[in-house]
Amino acid sequence: MTLKCFLCYLKARFLSFVSFTFFFLHSHTFLLPHSHILRSFILFSTMSLSHADPEVISRLTDAFTLPTSAYDALVDQFIKELNQGLAHKGQMPMIPTFVYELPTGEETGEVLSLDLGGTNLRVCKTTLFGKGQFEIIHKKWAISDALKKGPGKDLFAWIADRIEEFLAHQCGHNDKEKIYPLGMTFSFPCEQLDINVGKLLFWTKGFRGNDILGQDVVKILQDCIDAKKLNVMVNSLINDTVGTLLATTYKHPGCEIGIIFGTGTNCAYLEEQSQITKIKSDASNSTALTDQQLINTEWGSFGNKSGILPINEYDVHLDAKSSQPGKQLYEKMVSGLYISELARIVFHDLALNGKLFVEESGHFKSSEELGDLALKERFDGAMMGALEGDESAQLDVIENHFLSSYNLKTSLSDRETIKYICQLISTRAARLSAVGIAALIKKRQMLTKPNQTIVGIDGSLFNKYPNFRPHIEGALNEIFDTATVKAKIALISAEDGSGVGGAIAAHLTCKQKGLPV
Repeated sequence: MTLKCFLCYLKARFLSFVSFTFFFLHSHTFLLPHSHILRSFILFSTMSLSHADPEVISRLTDAFTLPTSAYDALVDQFIKELNQGLAHKGQMPMIPTFVYELPTGEETGEVLSLDLGGTNLRVCKTTLFGKGQFEIIHKKWAISDALKKGPGKDLFAWIADRIEEFLAHQCGHNDKEKIYPLGMTFSFPCEQLDINVGKLLFWTKGFRGNDILGQDVVKILQDCIDAKKLNVMVNSLINDTVGTLLATTYKHPGCEIGIIFGTGTNCAYLEEQSQITKIKSDASNSTALTDQQLINTEWGSFGNKSGILPINEYDVHLDAKSSQPGKQLYEKMVSGLYISELARIVFHDLALNGKLFVEESGHFKSSEELGDLALKERFDGAMMGALEGDESAQLDVIENHFLSSYNLKTSLSDRETIKYICQLISTRAARLSAVGIAALIKKRQMLTKPNQTIVGIDGSLFNKYPNFRPHIEGALNEIFDTATVKAKIALISAEDGSGVGGAIAAHLTCKQKGLPV
């Protein structure tokens, strides 16, 4: 063994030993003391790396570890880009939402909402009882390929049909004297001109209804509803991040930040109107009775131009092969869609170089032999989470997955390396996620306020991915300090931001316009 390999071996063994010791002592804190030998390694679990190649482990650790020394510069640059987006059209869009206040938790009434996503349509009826309590009834329909690829007006006519169906089954006899307000959660890019006016910029997620590009999606839906003589008024248009904030605040008054950590990532928060200097004086949202307005940050674009993000060769490859090279760089390091693709790229690279899936000495797998593992987006976040969560002694879940999904046999060394790759990438994602949270907390000086800072979060990464939440909390402990985080910052899982949040948006709009609910 060469001296270099021997040192790599010692480094990997030390990492495994320290991981075990501090995981036992700190449980879910995931902190490491500073070391001049190792670069702030992140702790994962008590898994062994005794069979993995030390040189591969060392190289991957160097590539994906985010050291604590990087936090200050990242947070400062994040704040800078937030402020730039409020002042003018910068890299971070910082879109005003025309929502001027947050719920108190005392709102009451029956409100409709709909959630149009990439796969399903949901129509919901939310009954708000006050005191942060609500009941939601909903029905979900799959959106067919024909609707996705057909004319946009046909899609909206179909949505109106589903609203009619829902009213018939869930709202009794559809009392013509009662007008149901409806909040629309629409997960596609729009230029929002008022709380109930949004011009569709372009479709994503495989939709192709180009006949309605540039048109107001609220008006199109309302026209379809009116044609069926339904007693429904679409009075608000929001995205899922705003919905997450509104839904969390209804149950937890004082929440001012809503975040999605799922397939994608985004954040909305409450900003002082005086700070949104890019709004023209003659714009309808240039003033607000509350002197505040919710901002949809679209923070996935952080770092696009600044070069501040710790990008490695695998990140560069992922970005180059993406549909939007050079854009959404933060999202590509944080969100479920991209971190799973990043893991697949690493697996593929190691296999081509004879570091994974070697069944015969000297024979490296080709892309053809790797099958679907060589193809883009053939390894998703749910798979990645399942592999990282494998706690069996021989890592049987990992073995079975690669055999059944890709017809690839794995050694114990392969399986240890695969799990470690998932841990490295997801932990870096969580730590970078904490950077965004910390930047908003610092920008809004929330820790100087007497109340606890509440952050509402939704999405599969935060709610389901193994250890993602503890890693965010651990990173916040490093950025601030453990005592401050424990006393002043609460991360709350949001409940149905798209459904309940849309209903609350509709309720707030009625209140603003003096209309009954």
